[in-house]
Amino acid sequence: MAIAGTNSTGMLGANKFHYDQVFDINATQELLYEEAVKPIVISVMEGFNGTVFAYGQTSSGKTHTMLGPNVMDEAERGMIPRMVSHIFEEIANAPQEMEFQVTVSMVEIYMEKVHDLINPSAQNLKIREEKGKGVFIENVTEIYVTEEGEVYQIMLQGSDNRSISATDMNARSSRSHTCFIVTVKQSNMKTFSSQTG
Repeated sequence: MAIAGTNSTGMLGANKFHYDQVFDINATQELLYEEAVKPIVISVMEGFNGTVFAYGQTSSGKTHTMLGPNVMDEAERGMIPRMVSHIFEEIANAPQEMEFQVTVSMVEIYMEKVHDLINPSAQNLKIREEKGKGVFIENVTEIYVTEEGEVYQIMLQGSDNRSISATDMNARSSRSHTCFIVTVKQSNMKTFSSQTG
């Protein structure tokens, strides 16, 4: 089950949660994407930052939801492949005066340390914040991509760098978090305006 929702505080400080939507076991990857994730990608393409966050206990279906069993299968692919496809579809349909730069990064947070999964020698990266730039990971590897296939190759490479021995899998997987970061920079060559999401 996947849930998208917001939180508001009720009387006397008690928390009340109001869900935008609840998806049952019969919900398809496509339905979840259309209802819960697509609006976030549209906002990113408008220059806003967006996050899709999967939370749950080990073996609850986070990886299935985010990646899917096969990124190339139209029906079964997860949220990240659908987001990537949507972004490149928007770029292909954009006016000719628009130029795009798309970069991807992949990190793992384990025991409060950030590890670069594209460049495994980059360990214990620092999270910084700067006015005008916002929050970012210092010295993280960012790879420029021009099409979906390149993104999937980077995802596979990052996943391979995250793999560990079977005996440690449950102990580590319940304490580690993978972040796949896609940055879309847009420049209008007529107005010379730009935006990043």
